[in-house]
Amino acid sequence: MARSAAARDDSAIAVNEHEGAVLGLIARNQPLTRYQLYKAFQLSPTTTYNTSKGSLYPLVSRLIDRGLIGVETSKSRRDAELLSLTKLGYGALTRWIEQTGPQHSIVNDPMLFRVLALSDVSRDERIRWIADAKGLLLDRKQELNSHKQGPKSPYDDIVHGTAVAIIDAKLEWLDRLLIKVVNEENV
Repeated sequence: MARSAAARDDSAIAVNEHEGAVLGLIARNQPLTRYQLYKAFQLSPTTTYNTSKGSLYPLVSRLIDRGLIGVETSKSRRDAELLSLTKLGYGALTRWIEQTGPQHSIVNDPMLFRVLALSDVSRDERIRWIADAKGLLLDRKQELNSHKQGPKSPYDDIVHGTAVAIIDAKLEWLDRLLIKVVNEENV
């Protein structure tokens, strides 16, 4: 009987990657409003999720309904709801942090998936795609470097540096890809 109760407790705090990332941002910045959470995602060097208000706000509501996030009304911020983790939320965050599996070691990069299909478009479209991808990466790198704020955790400098290094690596392989595309057309 105790085993089934523990299994229920584990399932109550099981969160997916996006939910875990939300709990982590709240834990590092609490208390904060939904809008502040949205802005924190926008400035994060690790943002890989759809962080539109239309996806983030309902996700927060679901976490509130599950008891992982608590809400307090702020008197100083026009009665805004301030979010913070509950004890159950800290348990879910801890469990999420501790989980590792094969999916965490494999690069899940949408750009790489597109490169696999790049030969299905014209030469001009391939070159345009590479130029657009490089432009997006350069913009993101500039954004990361201009919005770097003071540390919220002792590891922010490592995460920021890694995010910049990943962008630099992508820029390098896009350069190699461009050379290959141009040389293939000249053969």
